[in-house]
Amino acid sequence: MSGQPFEMPGALVEIPLSSLRPLDGFLLEGDRRYPLLVFVHGMHSNFYRSVLKKALMQECRRARIGMLSFNNRGAEEGTNDERFKDCLSDLDAAIRFGRSRGYRSFVLAGHSTGCQKITYYQAVRGEDAVRGLVLLAIGDDLAIMKRDLGKNFSSWVRRARAQVRRGAGSVPLGAPVIPPFSARRFLSIADPDETEARIFDFERGALDHFRRVRCPVLALLAGVDEYETIRPRDMIARLRAGYRGSWFEGGMVKDADHGFHGMERHVAKVISGWVGVLNRRSCAKALKDRRPTRGRRRGRRGGGSPL
Repeated sequence: MSGQPFEMPGALVEIPLSSLRPLDGFLLEGDRRYPLLVFVHGMHSNFYRSVLKKALMQECRRARIGMLSFNNRGAEEGTNDERFKDCLSDLDAAIRFGRSRGYRSFVLAGHSTGCQKITYYQAVRGEDAVRGLVLLAIGDDLAIMKRDLGKNFSSWVRRARAQVRRGAGSVPLGAPVIPPFSARRFLSIADPDETEARIFDFERGALDHFRRVRCPVLALLAGVDEYETIRPRDMIARLRAGYRGSWFEGGMVKDADHGFHGMERHVAKVISGWVGVLNRRSCAKALKDRRPTRGRRRGRRGGGSPL
């Protein structure tokens, strides 16, 4: 795709967010019989930057699947002082917007920190309209901070906590090897007591939020992820062991880095294919659930009828 003009039919949209500035995004319309794929970007990214998003739009268009890629409040420099739990209202707004356009079901796809956000959302909200989650290049941020800060990790956590207690939580911390995070934002991923840091804490392995997810999950990990702190096959095994829902698929994209560079089309095809299978499974279940109960005549109250 590099070096060639990219064009995609669709609409630049604003997603209302109560009294705050609306969230920008791009909507690719699709067949309403399919779930709308809602893409949640990672740290310092946005709704359009990356070949992966564009490849996914192309594959969704071929499969007649709608896709909404939107900026959450952690877009670009907003990452540096975002409040992680704002992802709940951001995703509420995205789903409301999708419903206003006629979509009845949704698949949430998150890349990098987007994985934490969509997992937390579904664990807390338990939204019935969310038919599945797609987790792309999961990162254990707590383990990454421990690795990158080394023996100074604990001292930086103490310094950040002290800064928050002084009322300077929004001031950049100044820790090395990380972006210009505020003290509060740093603690969100580096303090073991914080929600965001715990969601994919594979060292302690509780994965409490992930265990609460009941909808189907597709996890695609990068084979040579520069943020890797645990082997992909071990991560998949721990996710599978902790999953309590109906259908989990996990896989590794060999030779891919964190952004799946060079493998974007392959990843996009896997995702669109999985959404298609998910939709057929959901339709089959709905058909089974709505068949008349044995012994009742079709059309009577409580009997239901096939789709």
